[in-house]
Order: sequence, then structure tokens, then C-alpha cells
Amino acid sequence: MALTGSYQNGLFVFVVFSNVIINMFQEIRSKRTLDKLALLKVAKVNVYRDGNLETLPIHKLVLDDILLLKNGDQVPADAKVIEGSLEVNESLLTGEMDSISKEPDAELFSGSFVTAGEAFCQVIHVGEENYIEKINKEAKTIKRQKYLIQGSLNKVIRWISMILIPLCTLLFLKQYFITHASFNKAILRTVAAAVGMFPEGLFLLTSVTLTISAVYLARKKVLVQELNCIDALARVDVLCLDKTGTITEGQMTVEKVIPFTSEEEMAEITQNLLAHLPDKNPTAMALRDFFPEKETYAMQHVVPFSSERKFSCVSFEGKGTYFIGAASILLSNEHAPVLKQERALAEQGYRVIVLAHSPQICENHELPATIEPLGFFLLSDTVRSDAKATLEYFRSQAIQCKIISGDDPVTVSQIAKKVNLPGASDYIDVSTLTSEELKEVVGNYQIFGRVTPQQKKEMVIYLKEMNHTVAMTGDGVNDVLALKEADCSIAMASGVDAARQVANLVLLENQFSALPSVLDEGRRVINNITRSGSLVLVQVLFSILITMGTLLSGTAYPFEPIQLTIINACFVGIPTFLLNFEPDFNRIKGAFLSTIFKNAFPASLSIAIGTLLIINIGHLFGSSGQALSIMCVIFTAWNYILIQRKIYPPNSKYRTFVFFGTQLLYFIALIVGRDLFNLGNTTYINLILLIALLNYSVFIQRLASKLVHRVFRRYD
Repeated sequence: MALTGSYQNGLFVFVVFSNVIINMFQEIRSKRTLDKLALLKVAKVNVYRDGNLETLPIHKLVLDDILLLKNGDQVPADAKVIEGSLEVNESLLTGEMDSISKEPDAELFSGSFVTAGEAFCQVIHVGEENYIEKINKEAKTIKRQKYLIQGSLNKVIRWISMILIPLCTLLFLKQYFITHASFNKAILRTVAAAVGMFPEGLFLLTSVTLTISAVYLARKKVLVQELNCIDALARVDVLCLDKTGTITEGQMTVEKVIPFTSEEEMAEITQNLLAHLPDKNPTAMALRDFFPEKETYAMQHVVPFSSERKFSCVSFEGKGTYFIGAASILLSNEHAPVLKQERALAEQGYRVIVLAHSPQICENHELPATIEPLGFFLLSDTVRSDAKATLEYFRSQAIQCKIISGDDPVTVSQIAKKVNLPGASDYIDVSTLTSEELKEVVGNYQIFGRVTPQQKKEMVIYLKEMNHTVAMTGDGVNDVLALKEADCSIAMASGVDAARQVANLVLLENQFSALPSVLDEGRRVINNITRSGSLVLVQVLFSILITMGTLLSGTAYPFEPIQLTIINACFVGIPTFLLNFEPDFNRIKGAFLSTIFKNAFPASLSIAIGTLLIINIGHLFGSSGQALSIMCVIFTAWNYILIQRKIYPPNSKYRTFVFFGTQLLYFIALIVGRDLFNLGNTTYINLILLIALLNYSVFIQRLASKLVHRVFRRYD
């Protein structure tokens, strides 16, 4: 306060800078972490230029470049197959786990993976024209969610802005021209009123608490990219899950082998088949894990797997041809009982693969006339070991879990049954539904299959329109639109860059089991912010009421900025900061703004009425301004003690220690720093008045509390 020479009254200014620094710190920290993740994705690609095969970074690709793609490569740019054939997995783009065959003239989308084959491909799009880059671009378009606490704080600012300037202007004019206070004194008292009305402490407490929460979650390997998303996380009542990468690991596992011949013979045949097949799709990899490769047969001819053919085979000298593939393709109606058994197993959620034999050679990829089944392999997507317990936790917290997948709904349903998800038996294929039909069913089912990226987004929108707070998890490009639309979006670090960019939270170790602790942390933070916000709002409300009261009376505003600073520190700032570490995982109830208003108003009204009585009655007895100030700060402190016990019941030794310690600190500060706080001596008459008002404040807080709750019940 250089204008008045009272520098101690300018201590509140550091709060403003603290808010700015905290937000800058979190933004920079999140960007650095994402940049590190992005560096892990940098790759090179084989390109033919001028007849030479070169290895170049992806960003150096140009239109019409000829790429050599083979098993294990990620498609770096949209391209067209010109020679050879490929099997590609587009699950990150579409959600479909099955490999897709790509023959000459077929188009490849950037972001998909080659699972089998080798081909020369011509680049048809580069840079921002690539399919995956268009998704990335939309992901990077800033769309700020309107979080409840953020919106409530903005409302408070708008309301206070409408009244602060006119009230403070009138207060200064009244004190300087009507009560003839000195210029310095009029400025100090006006600034005190303005500081009291502006809830800078609420912003600081919120920022500090959210930042500490972000640091805590970082230790749990969860990156918080937007601090305010913790608010939405705490209020989530619907969690939309992508099956692959969240509930399942995205890897196939052989669950069971059903032999029609001896198990030893079936195992030996399979080992030799896998030793000669080039297939690297999830099914082939699962079979290799179960049956180690072994070469004891002499190979004649190999036909690799194709999603169009639905089978692969190897011909061996003197043994005929052995097939692995779909029973419906390999077996004729002569094997109706076997086909019926296959359908029954498929309805249980298994991916059923048949091992079959023909004495003939498979020529030109055409099936021979005679094929006999030798047995079934039953495979399933590997369920995460922590998925069942995690979903059980969400159910105990009354959070609906909906699985939204691009896979077959029957398969998704069976996986949901494995993790005991309620409603797992009721599933729906949404591939043929219109937007209107989807809106009607989204609230009635828990399992959704054949869902497109656009439909995922629409489902999140429809759930939000039903007044749900929606969280969405995902890791693929097909999840980006829905992640962006959700109230709280959660991505896996192993997912595509677009998903990580748009997500509010990133699970750095890809652990689905981290979500319960994330939810608990969100609830702890919001419950504690609600309590601390209630204490901060006490000062805002009583400052407004006292300012209005002094304008209507002939008295001056009773507080100076330094006096409000010490009250704030000892009864709001220090105790709430220490208590914000307390665990509180209860469900969030009620709107933030109405809750803190109901908590704060009784104490604010009591302080305002008592303070106005003190300064008006004190003036009748000729008490000095300094004498009245010490009465006002003691009376205010007493009311804070009462409201603290209501908002923070002393149900633990830690709370008792915190409140006793800060109250003791406050009264020591008043005694030691009387001159600093500009407090004077009081009289016996003033003490009698103070004691009477201290007793009265208990009654007025109870009465005001009943009144405000009755009003809110009427309008809730």
C-alpha cells in the first residue's frame, strides 16, 4: 500500500501472484510429460527413391513416395497398395480387432499396423491430409469443459464485480466527505472492504489443493493435464469404457483345446503348422504361446491367413494339408453337429478356431472337396487381472459402467460377464441404429457392440443430456471424439498421441486399477474444497453486509486490510490447508455454490450484525476506532470458531490440534502485534457488550442456519 505508506496492509497481493504461478506450473508440467511420451513414438520408414531403398523419418515423406511395408510396421501415411498384399490391424482407428486384407489398389490408413504380408505402397496423403492427422487436429482443438467449481467461482466473480466497485466507491466518498476521515484512513478502510469482498483466498485454496492433488496422482503414475477435471472426476456417475486396452489387454489367449483326435497328435500338427506359417495376427501369436513351434514335417506349400479367406494352411509331404481357420468356411454341411457345437461355443464369447485336415493339396487358395475337423481352439481376449476388482469398486460407489466397443457385442458381453459387470447379458449391436434410436437405448443397456467413433461421441452427448456426469476411457483414434466430449476423459499412455492430447488424465503405466484411487482423490479434493470454500465465503458475505450497513449508518468501516489478513490466515488459510490432506471419499452431494453459501451465510450474518452493533453502540459511548477494532476482530474470531466446529466437527485429534494451534496463534498475534494490527485498549462497557454479543452469536447462527436451509429446500 505505497499510496498510504501502510505496506503491511498489502500482504494480500501475493495471493494473486500465487494463483498465476500455480496454473503456469501445471500447464508446463503437463506439456513436458506429453512431449516425452510423443518422443517414444518417433519412427522411420523404408522408402524407395531413385531405385534405392532408404530409411527416412516419417516427416520427410512426400506424395507418391513408394513405401516398403511388412509385418510389424505401422502405416506412416495414407497409402495405396500397388504390389503385394498385407493384413492390417485398424483397431486404433475403428475399434475392430480383426485383421483386414489389403490387396493391390486397396487403401491403407495411417495409424494402422501390418500384421502379415509384405507390399509396395504409394503415399497418397501427407501431413495434415492424413486420416490420423485430421483426428489429431481435432483433438488439439481446445474445448474447455465447464466444470462445476470453475463455473461457480466465475459466478461469484461476476456477482461481486457488479457490486464491489459501486459499494467501494460509495464507501470511500462517505468516509472521506461525510465522516471526514483522513485520506489515508479512507483508502485503507475502503481497500479492506474490497479485499474482504473479493474471494482471492478461495481461488488460492482451490488452486493449491488441486495442484497438490495433481502431484499426488503423478506419484500414482497418473498425469493430470487439466486441474479442474478433478472436479468432474469426483462427480462422475457414468463411466464409459473401451473394451480393448482397459478391461482387456488387447491380446488373445488360448483358453481351451477340444480335440476330436488325440491331444498329442493335435499338438504336434499345430506346432508344425505354426513353424511354417508367417501369420503374426493376435490369433496366431496366442497359438504360438500355447504350442511352441516344432519342425518335424517336410513343408510343400503355404497359404497365409487372410481375413477374406478366413483360413491359413500348410501342405506337408506325405501328410496332405492342415488348415486353421473359421469352421463355417472350412467345413461343409456334412459336419452339421460340429458347426452347431462351434456356434454354441461362439455364443459363450469364445473365438473358435478349427484345426482341419485334407489328404489333398490346397491349390490356388481353393479349398479341397474333402476336409475333416480335428479339433477346436477356444480363444479369448485376455482380461486384465485387476479389471474385476476395479469394476466391483465402481459398482459399490453407485457408478454405472458401460462398455462401448467396436467388436462383436456377443464377445463384449462374455467379457463383461467374466468381470461380473451388471447387465452383461443385455447387449445391443448399434451398427444399424440411427442417431434417434441410439439416443433411446443408450440409457437402457450396459454393453454396446459395433460402435463407430461418431456413435461413441453421440452416446456421451446423450448421457450428458440425461444429466449424467460422464467419464470416458480410451486409447485409440476411434475413442478421440468421445474422449473430447466427456466431462472427464482418461487415456492410456500406450495409446495414440491424439487420445493422449485430448485426455484430461493419462494413466502413465496403463493400469486400469489406478482409476479407483483417482476417483477417491477427486472426491477427497472436492469435499475438502467445499469445506474450505465455505470458510472463505464467510468473509466475502460479511464484508458485503458490513459495507452496506456502514453506508446506511454514520460509522466507518471497522476493519483494515492487515486485520482481515490475520483473521484469514489463522481461521481459513492455515487450518484449511492442513486439513485438505484429510481423507474423505464420500460421494459429492449438492451443488458447490449452494452448499458453501448454506454453510457460510449463518456466520456471515452473525458477524455483520454483531460488528455493526459494536461500532454503533461503541460510538454512542465515545469509544475510539482502535478500541472498537479489537472488539470487532475478537467477535469475528469467535464466530469463525463456531462455524469451524460445524463445518469441521472435531472428531479427530489431528483436527483438534490444528484448530487449537491456529486459534492460539491468532490470539498471540493480537497480543504481540497490537501496534502492527492497529488495535487499541477497550473499556469495561465495551467488554460487557462484547460478552453479550458473543453469547448472542451462537443463537443467531442457529437461527440463520435454519432459515437458509428452509429457503434452499423450497427452491431445490
